Amino acid sequence: MIGISMKVIQFIGFVCVLAAGTSAVQATELSTYETRYEVQRGGSNYGEALRRVSLNDGTYSLYTETEISLLFLSDRRRFWSEFTVDNGQVKSNTFDYKRSGTGRNKGFSGTFDHANKVIINNESKQTLPLDASKYAMDEAASIEQLRLDLQHSKNDSFVYYVLDEKGQAEELTFRRAGTEQLQLPYGAVEAIKVERVRENSNRETDYWFAPDLDYVLVKMAQREDGDEVATLQLSHIN
Repeated sequence: MIGISMKVIQFIGFVCVLAAGTSAVQATELSTYETRYEVQRGGSNYGEALRRVSLNDGTYSLYTETEISLLFLSDRRRFWSEFTVDNGQVKSNTFDYKRSGTGRNKGFSGTFDHANKVIINNESKQTLPLDASKYAMDEAASIEQLRLDLQHSKNDSFVYYVLDEKGQAEELTFRRAGTEQLQLPYGAVEAIKVERVRENSNRETDYWFAPDLDYVLVKMAQREDGDEVATLQLSHIN
Protein backbone atom coordinates (compact mmCIF):
# COMPACT_ATOMS: atom_id res chain seq x y z
CA MET A 1 0.00 0.00 0.00
CA ILE A 2 2.81 2.45 0.81
CA GLY A 3 4.46 1.77 -2.55
CA ILE A 4 1.19 2.43 -4.37
CA SER A 5 0.64 5.63 -2.40
CA MET A 6 4.08 6.97 -3.26
CA LYS A 7 3.46 6.31 -6.96
CA VAL A 8 0.24 8.31 -6.82
CA ILE A 9 2.02 11.20 -5.09
CA GLN A 10 4.72 11.12 -7.78
CA PHE A 11 1.95 11.40 -10.35
CA ILE A 12 1.16 14.89 -9.07
CA GLY A 13 4.19 16.29 -10.83
CA PHE A 14 2.77 15.15 -14.14
CA VAL A 15 -0.68 16.48 -13.28
CA CYS A 16 0.61 19.96 -12.64
CA VAL A 17 2.80 20.19 -15.67
CA LEU A 18 3.01 18.94 -18.16
CA ALA A 19 12.14 26.12 -26.03
CA ALA A 20 9.44 26.03 -28.56
CA GLY A 21 8.76 22.76 -30.26
CA THR A 22 8.21 21.73 -33.84
CA SER A 23 5.06 23.52 -34.98
CA ALA A 24 3.20 25.06 -37.89
CA VAL A 25 1.03 27.27 -35.70
CA GLN A 26 -0.16 30.64 -36.98
CA ALA A 27 -2.48 31.57 -34.10
CA THR A 28 -1.25 34.30 -31.76
CA GLU A 29 -3.68 33.92 -28.87
CA LEU A 30 -4.85 31.27 -26.44
CA SER A 31 -8.30 31.15 -24.91
CA THR A 32 -8.35 31.66 -21.15
CA TYR A 33 -10.03 29.27 -18.73
CA GLU A 34 -10.23 27.78 -15.27
CA THR A 35 -10.57 24.02 -14.91
CA ARG A 36 -10.96 21.74 -11.91
CA TYR A 37 -10.25 18.03 -11.81
CA GLU A 38 -10.70 14.97 -9.65
CA VAL A 39 -7.64 12.80 -9.02
CA GLN A 40 -8.69 9.15 -8.92
CA ARG A 41 -7.31 5.66 -8.68
CA GLY A 42 -9.45 2.57 -9.06
CA GLY A 43 -12.56 4.76 -8.98
CA SER A 44 -11.69 6.32 -5.60
CA ASN A 45 -11.00 10.04 -5.20
CA TYR A 46 -7.54 10.89 -3.84
CA GLY A 47 -7.56 14.63 -4.34
CA GLU A 48 -8.24 17.51 -6.68
CA ALA A 49 -6.45 19.78 -9.11
CA LEU A 50 -6.87 23.27 -10.54
CA ARG A 51 -5.52 24.85 -13.71
CA ARG A 52 -6.12 28.51 -14.57
CA VAL A 53 -4.95 30.67 -17.50
CA SER A 54 -5.64 34.42 -17.60
CA LEU A 55 -4.49 37.22 -19.92
CA ASN A 56 -3.48 40.79 -19.10
CA ASP A 57 -1.86 43.25 -21.55
CA GLY A 58 -0.55 40.48 -23.79
CA THR A 59 0.96 38.37 -20.99
CA TYR A 60 -0.58 35.08 -19.92
CA SER A 61 -0.58 33.98 -16.30
CA LEU A 62 -0.81 30.26 -15.59
CA TYR A 63 -1.47 28.77 -12.17
CA THR A 64 -1.79 25.07 -11.41
CA GLU A 65 -2.33 23.35 -8.09
CA THR A 66 -2.75 19.71 -7.15
CA GLU A 67 -3.40 18.41 -3.66
CA ILE A 68 -3.89 14.80 -2.58
CA SER A 69 -4.06 12.89 0.68
CA LEU A 70 -3.40 9.16 1.01
CA LEU A 71 -3.45 7.57 4.43
CA PHE A 72 -0.72 9.46 6.33
CA LEU A 73 0.79 10.94 3.15
CA SER A 74 -0.03 14.39 1.76
CA ASP A 75 1.30 16.31 -1.21
CA ARG A 76 0.58 19.79 -2.55
CA ARG A 77 2.23 21.13 -5.69
CA ARG A 78 1.83 24.58 -7.23
CA PHE A 79 3.19 26.09 -10.43
CA TRP A 80 3.15 29.72 -11.55
CA SER A 81 4.14 30.69 -15.07
CA GLU A 82 4.00 33.95 -16.99
CA PHE A 83 4.48 33.76 -20.73
CA THR A 84 3.70 35.35 -24.07
CA VAL A 85 2.72 33.80 -27.39
CA ASP A 86 4.83 35.02 -30.31
CA ASN A 87 3.67 33.82 -33.74
CA GLY A 88 2.19 30.71 -32.19
CA GLN A 89 5.17 29.94 -29.94
CA VAL A 90 4.99 30.07 -26.15
CA LYS A 91 7.86 31.99 -24.55
CA SER A 92 8.09 31.96 -20.76
CA ASN A 93 9.00 35.04 -18.75
CA THR A 94 8.94 33.61 -15.22
CA PHE A 95 8.44 30.17 -13.69
CA ASP A 96 7.91 29.20 -10.05
CA TYR A 97 7.33 25.83 -8.42
CA LYS A 98 6.59 24.87 -4.81
CA ARG A 99 6.02 21.46 -3.29
CA SER A 100 4.89 20.88 0.33
CA GLY A 101 3.51 18.01 2.39
CA THR A 102 4.98 14.71 3.56
CA GLY A 103 8.74 14.75 3.26
CA ARG A 104 11.03 17.60 2.32
CA ASN A 105 9.58 20.75 0.78
CA LYS A 106 10.98 21.70 -2.61
CA GLY A 107 10.90 24.69 -4.90
CA PHE A 108 12.41 26.53 -7.82
CA SER A 109 12.09 30.04 -9.25
CA GLY A 110 13.48 31.15 -12.60
CA THR A 111 13.44 34.14 -14.96
CA PHE A 112 13.88 33.92 -18.73
CA ASP A 113 16.02 36.67 -20.28
CA HIS A 114 15.28 36.11 -23.94
CA ALA A 115 17.25 39.15 -25.10
CA ASN A 116 20.44 37.61 -23.71
CA LYS A 117 19.32 33.99 -24.27
CA VAL A 118 19.78 33.02 -20.61
CA ILE A 119 17.70 31.68 -17.74
CA ILE A 120 18.41 32.94 -14.22
CA ASN A 121 17.89 31.03 -10.97
CA ASN A 122 16.14 33.67 -8.86
CA GLU A 123 17.36 32.24 -5.55
CA SER A 124 21.05 31.90 -6.37
CA LYS A 125 21.06 34.73 -8.95
CA GLN A 126 23.16 32.42 -11.12
CA THR A 127 22.68 31.81 -14.83
CA LEU A 128 21.65 28.28 -15.67
CA PRO A 129 23.72 26.33 -18.24
CA LEU A 130 20.85 26.48 -20.75
CA ASP A 131 20.34 28.44 -23.95
CA ALA A 132 17.01 30.26 -23.60
CA SER A 133 16.68 30.45 -27.38
CA LYS A 134 16.20 26.66 -27.30
CA TYR A 135 14.76 26.16 -23.81
CA ALA A 136 12.37 29.08 -24.14
CA MET A 137 9.46 27.53 -22.26
CA ASP A 138 8.80 26.02 -18.83
CA GLU A 139 7.21 22.58 -18.50
CA ALA A 140 3.91 23.86 -17.05
CA ALA A 141 3.40 26.21 -20.01
CA SER A 142 4.22 23.44 -22.50
CA ILE A 143 0.63 22.15 -22.15
CA GLU A 144 -0.52 25.48 -23.61
CA GLN A 145 1.88 25.03 -26.52
CA LEU A 146 0.44 21.57 -27.07
CA ARG A 147 -3.08 23.06 -27.08
CA LEU A 148 -2.06 25.43 -29.85
CA ASP A 149 -0.30 22.75 -31.86
CA LEU A 150 -3.18 20.30 -31.69
CA GLN A 151 -5.55 23.00 -32.86
CA HIS A 152 -3.51 24.60 -35.65
CA SER A 153 -0.97 22.02 -36.78
CA LYS A 154 -1.50 18.80 -38.72
CA ASN A 155 1.62 17.25 -37.21
CA ASP A 156 1.22 13.90 -35.48
CA SER A 157 4.16 14.41 -33.12
CA PHE A 158 5.55 17.35 -31.19
CA VAL A 159 8.88 17.89 -29.44
CA TYR A 160 9.40 20.61 -26.82
CA TYR A 161 12.59 21.64 -25.05
CA VAL A 162 11.62 22.93 -21.64
CA LEU A 163 12.86 24.04 -18.23
CA ASP A 164 11.54 21.57 -15.64
CA GLU A 165 10.57 21.97 -11.98
CA LYS A 166 14.15 21.30 -10.87
CA GLY A 167 15.57 24.04 -13.05
CA GLN A 168 16.98 21.51 -15.51
CA ALA A 169 16.63 20.87 -19.22
CA GLU A 170 14.06 18.34 -20.40
CA GLU A 171 12.91 17.15 -23.80
CA LEU A 172 9.20 16.31 -24.07
CA THR A 173 7.84 14.29 -26.98
CA PHE A 174 4.11 13.84 -27.63
CA ARG A 175 2.23 11.83 -30.26
CA ARG A 176 -1.39 12.02 -31.42
CA ALA A 177 -3.28 8.80 -30.82
CA GLY A 178 -6.73 9.37 -32.30
CA THR A 179 -10.03 10.61 -30.90
CA GLU A 180 -12.11 9.08 -28.12
CA GLN A 181 -15.47 9.60 -26.46
CA LEU A 182 -15.03 10.14 -22.70
CA GLN A 183 -17.46 10.05 -19.81
CA LEU A 184 -16.05 12.36 -17.14
CA PRO A 185 -17.38 13.89 -13.90
CA TYR A 186 -17.94 16.99 -16.07
CA GLY A 187 -20.00 14.98 -18.56
CA ALA A 188 -19.56 13.38 -21.98
CA VAL A 189 -16.90 14.90 -24.24
CA GLU A 190 -15.04 14.01 -27.42
CA ALA A 191 -11.30 14.40 -26.99
CA ILE A 192 -8.03 14.00 -28.85
CA LYS A 193 -5.76 11.48 -27.14
CA VAL A 194 -2.05 12.33 -26.93
CA GLU A 195 0.64 9.95 -25.72
CA ARG A 196 3.85 10.99 -23.98
CA VAL A 197 6.68 9.21 -25.78
CA ARG A 198 9.45 7.89 -23.54
CA GLU A 199 12.43 5.72 -24.39
CA ASN A 200 13.33 2.78 -22.12
CA SER A 201 10.69 3.57 -19.50
CA ASN A 202 8.00 1.47 -17.83
CA ARG A 203 5.92 4.60 -17.24
CA GLU A 204 3.11 5.60 -19.61
CA THR A 205 1.29 8.92 -19.57
CA ASP A 206 -1.69 9.81 -21.77
CA TYR A 207 -3.51 13.13 -22.17
CA TRP A 208 -6.89 14.05 -23.65
CA PHE A 209 -7.81 17.48 -25.05
CA ALA A 210 -11.38 18.48 -26.01
CA PRO A 211 -11.81 20.53 -29.23
CA ASP A 212 -15.31 21.65 -28.18
CA LEU A 213 -13.80 23.12 -24.98
CA ASP A 214 -11.05 25.10 -26.77
CA TYR A 215 -8.67 22.14 -26.53
CA VAL A 216 -8.29 22.30 -22.76
CA LEU A 217 -6.89 19.28 -20.95
CA VAL A 218 -9.84 17.14 -19.81
CA LYS A 219 -8.14 13.90 -18.73
CA MET A 220 -4.70 12.60 -17.88
CA ALA A 221 -3.76 9.04 -16.95
CA GLN A 222 -0.53 7.44 -15.81
CA ARG A 223 0.41 3.77 -15.65
CA GLU A 224 3.53 2.05 -14.46
CA ASP A 225 4.33 -1.53 -15.48
CA GLY A 226 0.85 -1.61 -16.99
CA ASP A 227 -0.93 -0.77 -13.71
CA GLU A 228 -2.88 2.43 -13.11
CA VAL A 229 -1.07 4.93 -10.90
CA ALA A 230 -3.68 7.70 -11.01
CA THR A 231 -6.12 9.40 -13.36
CA LEU A 232 -7.05 13.08 -13.59
CA GLN A 233 -10.58 13.85 -14.84
CA LEU A 234 -12.28 17.18 -15.56
CA SER A 235 -15.09 18.11 -13.16
CA HIS A 236 -15.69 21.83 -13.84
CA ILE A 237 -14.69 24.47 -16.39
CA ASN A 238 -15.22 28.25 -16.54
